[in-house]
Amino acid sequence: MTQQAKDRPDTGSFTEPLLNADEAAQLLHVPRSTLYELVRSRHLPHVRVGRGLRFTRSDLARWVADNTFG
Repeated sequence: MTQQAKDRPDTGSFTEPLLNADEAAQLLHVPRSTLYELVRSRHLPHVRVGRGLRFTRSDLARWVADNTFG
């Protein structure tokens, strides 16, 4: 188990649907290219499913809260 996985609370089950890259970009109001750049730079939490990326609303909401200034 990675350190990152150890730091996360165990939810026990999948309670929320995963969003694809288009849905996550739309939710964050950014172009898909920006979303991919955030993933490449390891700034945005994501899950790899095969070759695709998936996101949870709660991870995205936490990321927005953690990166809000002012």
